[in-house]
Amino acid sequence: MLKLVSAVVFSFRLLVHERGRLIASVGGVTFALLLMLLQIGFRNALLDSAIQLLRQLDADVLVINKEKDPFLAMNRMHNERLYQALSVEGVESASPLWVALEQWKNLEEQTLHPIRVIGFNPNKPTFLIDEVNENVDKLNRIGTAFLDSHSRDSYGELPDDVAQVNLREIKIVGSFPLGTDFEVDGSLIVSDETFFELTRQSPDWIEIALLRLKPGADMDLVLENLALILPGDVRAFSKAQLIDRDLDYWRTGTPISVILLVGVVLGFAVGVVICYQILYTEVLDHLSEFATLKAMGYGNDYIQIVVMVESVLLSALGFVPSILLGSLMLAALGWSSGLPASVGLGDALNVGLLAVSMCTLAGTLALRKVRTLEPAELF
Repeated sequence: MLKLVSAVVFSFRLLVHERGRLIASVGGVTFALLLMLLQIGFRNALLDSAIQLLRQLDADVLVINKEKDPFLAMNRMHNERLYQALSVEGVESASPLWVALEQWKNLEEQTLHPIRVIGFNPNKPTFLIDEVNENVDKLNRIGTAFLDSHSRDSYGELPDDVAQVNLREIKIVGSFPLGTDFEVDGSLIVSDETFFELTRQSPDWIEIALLRLKPGADMDLVLENLALILPGDVRAFSKAQLIDRDLDYWRTGTPISVILLVGVVLGFAVGVVICYQILYTEVLDHLSEFATLKAMGYGNDYIQIVVMVESVLLSALGFVPSILLGSLMLAALGWSSGLPASVGLGDALNVGLLAVSMCTLAGTLALRKVRTLEPAELF
């Protein structure tokens, strides 16, 4: 035990012996960890933005076109499916949702932007967004809308709160927090009548049917009955099932997610190279000290512990600033883009494990010189 304590103390002294080298070493490790952390944050932004609308829908079960994969894809179905679903035992209510991608014009800038227009029946529960539910009466007048407060600035700076959608004037009477995604930089929520006025779509075709179940209804049984009653052009999912399905799609079915994971791997590889250079140089500069220890009877195991503890300390010193800098950079990205870019506690722990793995692997590689070291060579 005393030998282990002395190895830890010796490692710490070796690490802090030269302050300039210590700062440079910590900076190199921080850079590598920051690369990995940002890639993880970007991937989280992709996943969270893809399901943020889905999470805000007030439904136990959702019925969608079977070709609607992912959820944000546009695939309509006939509104007859809404009434067929409502006939199933255990279903309490069914609400339609319409979605369209249209052209938004800011009258001050005279520029066109794609915008997601979400239409719903104001008399039926549809959203879990307090700002919408508390002010829903404002949407009863045709030509009014709520604008996503997290939309890009080019959407939100409006003279007299008036803009155009498909060259039709729209009055912004409120806002709601949602966020952008990798498809559009802004969203509008409007009543069904305003939606038909703006898009010229037929009310006979809806994007999603939102079902709420009666208290105590068996979810699995309702889903089984829906599968029996509804025709094969649609599918019914519980909200949790649909979220999991979409997350799986974005994790494994899209190139961008794979590219971001490759970025994490490359960051790890860069970190191993940086840490190896740091620790190998550290070993070379202290070969005489290590040779003295071996001449005094300390074996390779003791010296290995010294170098490995030094690598763990280095990973810990680089971990803290990387988390702080990464969180600040992702927060700035979220503020400027509207994307929900962030890292959670689980992500931070994963980066911490990657940091320790990265530095210990580099330390193991750097120890090759010490294992073959003969004290007589240096005396």
